[in-house]
Amino acid sequence: MVKQKVAVIFGGCSSEHEVSRVSARNVINNLDKEKYEVFPLGITKGGQWFLYSGDIKKLDNGDWEKSNVHKAIISPDAGDKCIFVFKGNTVERINIDVAFLILHGKNGEDGTVQGLLQLAGIPYTGPGVLASALCMDKATSKIIFSANGIPQADWLVFTKNDAERPVEIIKKVEDNFAYPVFVKPSGAGSSIGAGIVKSQDMLMDAIENALSYDSKVLVEEFIDAREIECGIIGNENPRVALLGEVITDSEFYDYRTKYTLGLADVIIPAPLSEQKTEEIKEIAVKAYLSVGCRGFSRIDLFVEKTTGRVLLNELNTLPGCTDSSMFPVLWQKSGMTFAKLLDEIIAYAMEG
Repeated sequence: MVKQKVAVIFGGCSSEHEVSRVSARNVINNLDKEKYEVFPLGITKGGQWFLYSGDIKKLDNGDWEKSNVHKAIISPDAGDKCIFVFKGNTVERINIDVAFLILHGKNGEDGTVQGLLQLAGIPYTGPGVLASALCMDKATSKIIFSANGIPQADWLVFTKNDAERPVEIIKKVEDNFAYPVFVKPSGAGSSIGAGIVKSQDMLMDAIENALSYDSKVLVEEFIDAREIECGIIGNENPRVALLGEVITDSEFYDYRTKYTLGLADVIIPAPLSEQKTEEIKEIAVKAYLSVGCRGFSRIDLFVEKTTGRVLLNELNTLPGCTDSSMFPVLWQKSGMTFAKLLDEIIAYAMEG
């Protein structure tokens, strides 16, 4: 059998760089080596691209950059469909069948690398340029979801320019919401820069912190809710895994809780009625299709404790695939091994 040549692209100039490296190690270790020839293509925080040929375990702590690397680029020429690898005075050409994107956050999950691969004519995993850009910018995706009748928490958007007028911000927030409110960057993931604001004197500090990660910030009404996670794969006819409920003692499902073993429990399937389960899945699929997602995504939703309302929180187009990440765990609990899940994701990428 002729093996497919897969470039696993990881790292990147992003606040989620470290998570991406761990996701990549897990993906590479679980790709069936009888089906695929794998080429780890890493991007440093400084934006340098390297082909890596060393111990995959070194991806976790960043030591992969220190040895067994060669500068490499993806040719944007659709006639090439290759990586060019620079070794001394020579250039090696490696033809690529598909790129497995496991980048998280800006400069990778936001349509930038997708655009390069689109020019290059190389199939890639996950949503395309527009869907990736929309979902990375939460302020914009909320407008699309709202236009499609998808229920969400009420929100306000502020920019760095707005932050120069704190009195106006405080008034607008307090005219629309009661404390607590939730503050987060529009274009960051893994709950980086996000937090709960319980009083006026905390608001501007939280907004300034969020703006250090992005040029726009969301202030949302606080929803006292159960947190439900939904894993989706597919193109025009997506499939949904068993739902999972996140249980944690933290105020919310923050970065530390997400990536520290033992700080959160997950109940799969989520203890919900059949009717509520179907309602959540329908909203998740509607959101996925409304922004043109393909391949795979994880959708986070709320079920308000007092009313039972289902609200979309956000859509993650290249979800984490670490050992403890919700997306692969949901599918494993649904009866699909991680190796099989990777096969499916690559197959959807090849559909074009």
